[in-house]
Amino acid sequence: MDWLTFLKDVIATQQFLQVFVGGCTMMLIGWMVTRARGDREHLPPPAAASIADVPPPFLHGPRETVDLMRELRDLARRQTEDTGRIAECVRIIREETKRQTVLLGQIEREQAIENRAHERDRP
Repeated sequence: MDWLTFLKDVIATQQFLQVFVGGCTMMLIGWMVTRARGDREHLPPPAAASIADVPPPFLHGPRETVDLMRELRDLARRQTEDTGRIAECVRIIREETKRQTVLLGQIEREQAIENRAHERDRP
């Protein structure tokens, strides 16, 4: 750790070295920024993540509008099917819950009858 303290003291006392290190740092940062911009220009444009990212249909030609409408219709159909499946699952869960509740009620009644029978048998 002493060598780091020494290096700090040397850099702090020599203004020319501070300017040189600062200049090299700035040149490195500038090179990295221009390199990143160059890489970004060669990348393809990002794809639309969802229909909300697509511009409104009036900015497209007729073919794009028809494709968007087909995609919307397909998504609406899938949503309707999924909603139907969810409703069916909820119905099944509700019926199963009712059946389990009735079964638990019967078990509780039998346990109560058994407990009363055992209480009578005790002296």
